[in-house]
Amino acid sequence: MKHLIIAILFVGIAVFYFGCSDNSSSAPNLNQNDQVTATLDKKPAPNLIGRLVLTFDSNADPEKDEPVWVGTVTFEKLGTFDIRFFHTGGVGVIGQANHFEEKFEIYEKDDVYLAGVDVGVVALANKVPEATMYVMNGVVREAKGDFVDWMDRNMLASGNVYWIMGEKGPEPDTADGLFQIN
Repeated sequence: MKHLIIAILFVGIAVFYFGCSDNSSSAPNLNQNDQVTATLDKKPAPNLIGRLVLTFDSNADPEKDEPVWVGTVTFEKLGTFDIRFFHTGGVGVIGQANHFEEKFEIYEKDDVYLAGVDVGVVALANKVPEATMYVMNGVVREAKGDFVDWMDRNMLASGNVYWIMGEKGPEPDTADGLFQIN
C-alpha cells in the first residue's frame, strides 16, 4: 500500500510538471506580455444611458403582437431612436402594483438595432392624474449596428407613468424615464 501511494504521488508530480511546464507541447507559444495585450485590445462598451418618452396605446392587442408602449429613446452619443414594448405576460395586479413581462425593441423604420426581454412592476395610480413609478430589468438578446457591443448585457429602465381616467377607471397615458444597459 505504501508503494502504491508513493507511485501515485510521483505520477501526480510528473503530470503537474509536464502539464504546466513551458516545455509542454500543448502549451501555447505566448508570453505574459502577449496575454496582457490580448485582453486589452477590446475594452468593454461603456454603460449606455438614454432618456425615454413613451405613449401608452390602450387599443393595442398583445395577442396580435402589437406594442403597448411606443416612443423614443435618446442616447447622448448615438442620437434618437424609436422604441416599443410588447406585453408578453406577467403576474398581473397584486395589491397596488402591476407586475409585467415584455419584450422591447429599439429601431428605425424596419431595422431593429437592439432587442431584449424584461420584467417589471408599475405602481398603480390612487389619484388620477398622479404619477406613479415603474422599474424593469432585462437582458439584451439581439444587437446590431452601433449597438452590437451591448449584446447579452443587462438592461434597466425606470421612471414615471402618468395616468388618465379611462372608461374602466385609471389607465396609463404617457411615461418617461431612463433606459440603461450596463
